[in-house]
Amino acid sequence: MTDEQKHRPESNEAGEPNDVGHDANLLAPERSEEEPSSDVGNSPTGQSPFKDRRAGLIIFGIVQIVMGACCAMLIPLMLMGLRANAGGAAAVNVRMVIPIIGIYAPLAVALVWLGIGSIMARRWARALILIESWMWLVVGLVSFVTIVPPMLRMFNQGLAGRQLPPSGAMYAQAIVFAVFCFMYVTLPGAFVLFYRSPHVKATCDAADPHVRWTDKCPLPVLALSLLLAFGSLSMTMTLSYGGVFPFFGMLLTGPPAIVTSLAIGILFAYLAWGTYKLKMSAWWITLIVYTIFLSSSVITFSLIDMMGMYRAMDFPEEQLKAIQQAKVIENMNMPVQMGIWLVLNVGYLLWVRKDFVAWPGPPEV
Repeated sequence: MTDEQKHRPESNEAGEPNDVGHDANLLAPERSEEEPSSDVGNSPTGQSPFKDRRAGLIIFGIVQIVMGACCAMLIPLMLMGLRANAGGAAAVNVRMVIPIIGIYAPLAVALVWLGIGSIMARRWARALILIESWMWLVVGLVSFVTIVPPMLRMFNQGLAGRQLPPSGAMYAQAIVFAVFCFMYVTLPGAFVLFYRSPHVKATCDAADPHVRWTDKCPLPVLALSLLLAFGSLSMTMTLSYGGVFPFFGMLLTGPPAIVTSLAIGILFAYLAWGTYKLKMSAWWITLIVYTIFLSSSVITFSLIDMMGMYRAMDFPEEQLKAIQQAKVIENMNMPVQMGIWLVLNVGYLLWVRKDFVAWPGPPEV
């Protein structure tokens, strides 16, 4: 066997590289082999053992940028709506808009940033987009089961008063269902299928042969760390509502709610750092906190409906009437939703535990 054959990357019968990283199976850690990622494409015949996916990276990157632009456009639209409805029968509460802007503005920047990274075939962009896509898909599937049916029922009730012919109502329902399916399942599913491809990973590794910060943590753990960081941001944003916190069948308000929200926000920030550093203590604390937090939400929303929580947030009476007339909240089974998230979060934590104890480390390039 020649030296050239010894160093030739192996590939399977389908032409895919056998080992382009630990995350070839859904979300998983990056590879830790001694060969640099940029050597994946070397072969005696001059042909790459993986399929170059730069065109796909550019296309999906452009889609990311467009989604970021749409998120940015939502902010002035919401402000215009706030201004137009000021003093109207259903004036929008400013405290509702502040957290939305605080979430959509960073989201718009992140989507554009990731889109540019995908166009440039950066390995950190691929890792983060894969995590983002999986979160989007999971949230979309849960929403498709728990939120879409009541929204469709509300849509059908609206059509009932318009005296549409049966065929027209059927077409309208089909269009609404198709839009929900595309946004919640098809689009995130396409992102997951593309960015989890070993060919896409090999393309990014060859174009960006450097160890990035996303390589220093297994991707499933990195997803957990980012989720905790988002939770920390969300807890601080809820303070704009004046301080309301659901706690085992009651609603904390005022200073107790503010202190609790700040404490949990700080704790989530620490856990985001601790999980990224693969600290086992951070895993245990996260498991305990998620179990308590979500169990508390299940109990609270079993005894108190969302309208009661909105009243505790001191929403204007006109706004409460508008929410009641929409009939969306009354069709949403919040205890069931919180129960689903409890099962999913605990199950994910138990699954990801192996990466805290058996990760070989970042790749050497």
